Amino acid sequence: MAIAPLVKLVLGTFAFAIFWVLAVFPAVPFLPIGRTAGSLLGAILMVIFQLISPAQAYASIDLSILGLLFGTIVVSVYLERADAFIYLSKLLSCKSLGAKDLVCRVCLLSAISSAFFTNDTSCMILTEFVLQVAKQHNLPPQPFLLALASSSNIGSSASPICNPQNLVVAVNGQIPF
Repeated sequence: MAIAPLVKLVLGTFAFAIFWVLAVFPAVPFLPIGRTAGSLLGAILMVIFQLISPAQAYASIDLSILGLLFGTIVVSVYLERADAFIYLSKLLSCKSLGAKDLVCRVCLLSAISSAFFTNDTSCMILTEFVLQVAKQHNLPPQPFLLALASSSNIGSSASPICNPQNLVVAVNGQIPF
């Protein structure tokens, strides 16, 4: 494998360094643009420095992922406007026996929701909710976020089982996989 010319190597390193600084430190005082804009700036620099062509940049965009993320954000906003998270918080905290019980309830909630939706959707929608619940109970958010992520992955493995078409096939004596 041949090494790229020194000029491209330096320019690529510079573009990556700009992206890395903005991704790791999103609140840079002299340039408060955030992670998303930092990623976009790094990609623009790659095209401007002719490290990749515009056609390669367009080809690397996955519209299905962008559509999934946009749809998840829209659903999350509508759930928040409908005060669904307030009702869910009250339901989750009702007769809670402490932090361990609350973590178990978060695990159940994320596993069940990811069985019916994708685990990405469950994590994106429930992350802010879990952070609010942890803050309300003056608890550290890290165990709750780990419980959310791991349980949503576990619950998503049940999603073929929860598909109504697969249940009908399973009732007829066939394995849905």
